[in-house]
Amino acid sequence: MASSVEVGGSWSTNEDIALCQSWVNISHDPITGNEMKFHHMWSKIHGEFCQRSGSIRTEMALSSRCKLLNKELGKWKNALTKAMANIQSGQNLRG
Repeated sequence: MASSVEVGGSWSTNEDIALCQSWVNISHDPITGNEMKFHHMWSKIHGEFCQRSGSIRTEMALSSRCKLLNKELGKWKNALTKAMANIQSGQNLRG
């Protein structure tokens, strides 16, 4: 059985969480977040990700995974928005 931290291997839930947390921490930094160049931002995300997860993924792998996660999270957000719009007056989320 292959390890989930192998380069090119399957991503674990913990790695996905570490990537999302690292991306938010670095890209939403109020002082430097919007002033960083793309490569510098991913270099910092990579450093924090490796520290959080202990994984050996490359910057390119992180960037690619982030694109995939953003796409999937967008689908989830759209589905949630539609579900919230369908709540009838007098009902709550539990029906």
